[in-house]
Amino acid sequence: MINENPIISLFGPAVHPEFWMRFYNSLSSNEIPFEVIFVGNKPPSFQLPGNCHFIYTEVKPVQCVEIGARYAVGDLIMPFADDIVLSEHALDNLYREFKELNDDRIILSCRYVWEGKDMTGTGRYWSDNQNSPIMPVGGLMNRKLWQQLGGIDKHFVGLFWDLDIAMRVYEIGGRVVLSKNVYLEEFRTPNIFSKNPLIVKKFLRMFPGIRKKIIEWIVFPLEKKKTLFLEFGVFTDRPTLERFWVMKNEPPGGVSPNSIYCIDKREDRGILSKKRLALVEPFEDKHILTVSQGPKGRWK
Repeated sequence: MINENPIISLFGPAVHPEFWMRFYNSLSSNEIPFEVIFVGNKPPSFQLPGNCHFIYTEVKPVQCVEIGARYAVGDLIMPFADDIVLSEHALDNLYREFKELNDDRIILSCRYVWEGKDMTGTGRYWSDNQNSPIMPVGGLMNRKLWQQLGGIDKHFVGLFWDLDIAMRVYEIGGRVVLSKNVYLEEFRTPNIFSKNPLIVKKFLRMFPGIRKKIIEWIVFPLEKKKTLFLEFGVFTDRPTLERFWVMKNEPPGGVSPNSIYCIDKREDRGILSKKRLALVEPFEDKHILTVSQGPKGRWK
């Protein structure tokens, strides 16, 4: 539905123009006014619908997300990846649930489907630790809350920024709520992880100290193309997230049980704090469309 005043703004880094209309068509059943903002360096070869916008930039992926947030005009916002689809009437149902909750400090998360399987229960800070907090997938939130938080921290390159946003919502007394019946389905290109996820994860956990070398020597050569997760998620963005929220060692004075979520004794984890361990460094408006801020990765 085309409307001059969208209520919900969806935005995200745009790297797969061939999937954009599939995503847009999954929204066609909604009656609530919305807009879609694609941000990236791959312009579409087709005309976009009237409530879709494309912003060209060559900056890193998380900065594309932040650009989308700053150009959004809806009262409610929802980041997305362009290789997903949403269930029928997803935006209508999310909006109704959001209003019923009557709480501006929430992220209303979609339920997550991957290759036809409901994976909603795995959506936690540490997916295999049920004491760690629930994390959102395609979360709907108030645009003013995003602005209050300061948006994305510029230290991220491509991934895990959404977990940092969620943790900061928790920190100010907010919460993440799972939708009752809205599903987000992700489509991924088959790779060694998707074909053998349990085997690969178990193998990597056996050797946490040399995990980077295993992926560089074994996984990368088996892949035709390095995924964003393999290239930056494992070695750059996840460690950045952990640096902001995880204490590797207990401080001399100990920790109050009320100040932490849990303690995970895995070698590559630690004490999950309820308080961020470093100040947020937001993106600056100056040159946000042209120069990557913070760690650049392989972008300009």
